[in-house]
Parts: sequence; C-alpha cells; structure tokens
Amino acid sequence: MSESMVDLVITGARVIDPMTGLDEITNLAVADGRVVEIGDGVDPAGARTHIEATGQILTPGLIDLHVHAYHGVNAYGTDVDPVCRATGVTTAVDAGSSGPVNFDGYRRFIVEHSTTRLLGFVAVAQHGVTRDPGDLVFPAFADAAAAARTVIENPEICVGIKVRMAQDKVATDGRDALALALEAGEACNRPIMVHIGETPMPLEEIVAALRPGDIITHCFTPLSPSITEGGELREGMLAAQARGVIFDVAHAGGHFGWEIVRNALAGGLHADALSTDIHGRTDAGARGFLLPDVMTKFLALGLSLPEVITLATLRPAEILGWSDRIGSLAVGREADLALLSLIEGPTPLTDTEGVTIEGHQRIVARTTIRAGEVVSPVA
Repeated sequence: MSESMVDLVITGARVIDPMTGLDEITNLAVADGRVVEIGDGVDPAGARTHIEATGQILTPGLIDLHVHAYHGVNAYGTDVDPVCRATGVTTAVDAGSSGPVNFDGYRRFIVEHSTTRLLGFVAVAQHGVTRDPGDLVFPAFADAAAAARTVIENPEICVGIKVRMAQDKVATDGRDALALALEAGEACNRPIMVHIGETPMPLEEIVAALRPGDIITHCFTPLSPSITEGGELREGMLAAQARGVIFDVAHAGGHFGWEIVRNALAGGLHADALSTDIHGRTDAGARGFLLPDVMTKFLALGLSLPEVITLATLRPAEILGWSDRIGSLAVGREADLALLSLIEGPTPLTDTEGVTIEGHQRIVARTTIRAGEVVSPVA
C-alpha cells in the first residue's frame, strides 16, 4: 500500500491482541478506518497522523459490557460518550435503560449521536430499568413479547434482554420476572443479563435456570446473598460457569468486594468480563471504577496484563456474539484501538465496602481511536 494512503501509523507500542495471540513491540497502520498492516516494516513517513507510542500498550478498543447511557430519559442514564473517549472504550453496552416502549428514543437520540459504538440490552420491563417504582414491582410493567420483538428488529444495536432481580425491583420473589426474561430471551434467541444483589430468589435457583450465554451481572457484589457464603462458593456457581453461564463484574458503586472476589477465585470461579456499570447516580471516576480502574484491580488480584486485556476486549466481544466485528486488531478490522500505559508504583485500590488494598501497578488510558479517528488527546 502506498504510504500516502495511510491515515494513521502508531509506532513503538507493545501490541497485544488476544484474538490473534500477538504480543510484541511493533507498528500498526490504519487507512480508511481499518487496520491495514501490522509489523516492523510499517513506516510513518507519509502518514497523515503519526503516534509515537514507545512504552505504551496498544490493544483493541476496550469494551464495557455494562453501562447506563440513556441520559436525559432514564433515571440511571449518564452521557457515557466523553467518559468512554477518555478511557479507551470504543464499544459500550447499555444494560436495559430502555424497554420496548422507549427503545426507539435510545436509538435515535443517543446511539445515533455517539462517537462510541453503543449497543444495548432491552429490558423486559416496558420502560426500562426504573427507580421508583422499581422495574417490575407491578407485573403489568413487563412485556416479554415486545422486548423480544425489539431485539429482533434492531440487530445492529440490541444484544439481549435485561432483568433486575433485586427485591425492590420485582414483585414477590422474582420468579415471574426471571421467567418472563427467559421467555423473551428464547423468543429472540439472545442471552439475558440478570442483575443480582439483594435478590429475594435464591441465587442457586437463578443460576440453575440460566442457559449457556446468559449473564450474571454484578457477580462479585457483597450485597446479600452473594455468590459466596461463609467464604465458600454457593452450590451451583461453578457448574453454571462450566456450562457457559457468564459472570460479569459490573463494579458500580456497590457491587465489588475484595473478600467476595478472592473467595470466588480461590474456589475456581473467574470473571468472564470486566465492566463498570457507569450510571448517573455515581461518579465512576471518583469512586474508582472506570474500566481501566477495574482492569487495575484484577492485576492486583494476580491476573496478567494480557489476561485483563482479554477480559476487556475479546471476551466481551465473544459474549455479545460480535467477535467477528470488534475486540481484535486483525488486519481488515475496523480500527477501534486503545493506547494504555502501565504505571509502576504504589496504587491504593478500594472496593465498594471501603476496604483498601495496596496494588503495585496501574493501567491508565492515553489515547482512544474509534474507526481510525483519534477521539481523545494524544498523550
């Protein structure tokens, strides 16, 4: 390819692409919004933009599996676009802020005006997740058929069905809400995402009902009942993960406890995806759960850098069924990229119960590139 045709060249970075297995210091070229070449032979001469990234880490654009992006309409919504651009996130997935009644507004007024690629789970509750009254405290709020139809009619955005199983969000014990979500998931042939934390229905029963590909979100919440009890994993958790049930972190302001995570890891249960649950009621930056922060916490728990990158890129792409489109730097792919730094030094890390541990490394986002365009300042 002629150098004059290259829009962007990044040189000198450690390039990590879990899908292809690439992990080496090399160069990458972008043209017409796509990755066109990777290797030491890529020359920045003639490129319209050159980022010299020695000492940085180049990864696929990060994917946040759980946010609330329907700002201006949903009580939990916030404008996630500037947050994503500042943190290396090129794809974010709204977790049920819209339902079948108001999904069209989410698509027209939020998705279509966002730099970040925004996808979404559709709530089985007609108007999406709500505060007061809670989503499904009145069973008449549910419409499984319409939620499934919304997913089917909007495959370029919709990735599944959302249900919250907290005691203040469902009627009685929540069994009807879970059944309706599963009915909708079956009808649209997509996964359901199940919010846990203060669930009136036993977790053992919830995970037993889920299908391969269905998602437990807030999987390390310390809110009772948690996935561990007395320091041990509850019955059925490992079996659920073994048959393909997904365990998503969704840190938020109240859903991440060091003790729970450590006990779960010791028991053999791992996180399948790292995510934030950024929403309008909590300052994610101040509370330390932007996606690079969540990745940092899992470094402190003993995961390697390639492992945490996998959990924020390739795995969520696979979970969404989008791994043929996002989550990789392979030549020909849309150039969604993140440049990160790994900062060595004492790093205090606090969970949502106020417990702080001392980490020794910190992941910081430097540059976000969406479809070949730099959307954050070059560091």
